[in-house]
Amino acid sequence: MASESQARRIAVSADFWDHLPFDMRGEAFRADPYPAYERLRAEGPVASPGEGVLLVTGYHAGAAVLGDPRFGLGGGALESQSFLLVDPPEHRCRRARVSGPFSARAVERLRPAVRHRTAGLVRAAAARGEADVVADLAVPLALELICTVVGVPLVDRPRWYGALSGMGLAFTPPGLLTEEDTARLAAARLEFAHYLAALIEERRRVPRDDLVSALLTPGPEHTALTEQQVITAVGQFVVAGYEPVALQMANAVYALLRHPEQLEHLRAHPSYAPAVVEEALRYDPSLHLITRIALCDADVAGRRVPAGTVVGVLPGAVGRDPEVFADPRRFDAARGPQHLALGRGEHFCLGAHLTRVQAQALVTAVARYRPVLTGESVRQRLSGVLWGVERLPVVLAGRPGTED
Repeated sequence: MASESQARRIAVSADFWDHLPFDMRGEAFRADPYPAYERLRAEGPVASPGEGVLLVTGYHAGAAVLGDPRFGLGGGALESQSFLLVDPPEHRCRRARVSGPFSARAVERLRPAVRHRTAGLVRAAAARGEADVVADLAVPLALELICTVVGVPLVDRPRWYGALSGMGLAFTPPGLLTEEDTARLAAARLEFAHYLAALIEERRRVPRDDLVSALLTPGPEHTALTEQQVITAVGQFVVAGYEPVALQMANAVYALLRHPEQLEHLRAHPSYAPAVVEEALRYDPSLHLITRIALCDADVAGRRVPAGTVVGVLPGAVGRDPEVFADPRRFDAARGPQHLALGRGEHFCLGAHLTRVQAQALVTAVARYRPVLTGESVRQRLSGVLWGVERLPVVLAGRPGTED
């Protein structure tokens, strides 16, 4: 087994980013990473751009890595300051502790409220005639739902929104952060921690059915967490449940706008929404890198992988593997759900149900108004490991049928 300290050093080392065969700071790559992925895939489903680093562009190889317990996160149960970034068996205990608010049953209870709020935002945008899908729809929806799950009172949410815009920089590799970014991230984390400390104290007095209360509640198999551990855990959940989800929703709408036949089919058949969202996760995922560490000597796609190797699965590449997906550049929700955008195995995305429910509500609500692009340029960019539309101005000119 690779030692935890060794694995962690490799994972956070700037050398990992230096070994990547594309310039993550480069304007061409940030504007469109898919051509670089195709060139890399031409070398095979797995590439080794440097010692101790593997990149996976093939779907089957990616599924194998993410589903194989020999590839983990390398976080020690006692040493790691993160809550879920540990491996089994500790990971299972921690995940069970917080899974309630993220479970399919719990999220389904939220679906009517999500649909109602989404319909209201889209209706208001349609009354204005135009909207930015990102700023006016996707961002407020993602922020409101993750705050609901965490347990942030409505009156406090405006204060959170400013801090969370800076917290999103946590998805940028340290080597790519500017001094200004680093300072902004530190300030956002400090503001977040100060607020959350007060919320924790309130939940100790009056527990509720929310994430903070779940983290504070010890049980037969759960030891009590310190205040700092709760703050760290909630911060990770909030960061993961905000910007990547908002970008994924906007990416789904943008894909539909570029494929009007799919948009019209969704408008006529709202039950098509789940298929649309799954295809958007394959076609244009918001998260473009999932890392794992070889916890022991292993193999993938016939290649030996020594313990301690950092393996980067590229969801944007594996989702367009022509060995698995016919005409992979084409958005076609009828092809069926098959992607790795939400991970697989022990570390499958805890917020997967939240992502799906929100995205399904948004694409359905927007489609009812027959949206069209305004003619302004639309730019997608890779920021760190997140890929999405910066602005998506649309005209909502259609007349919907009966409101949900």
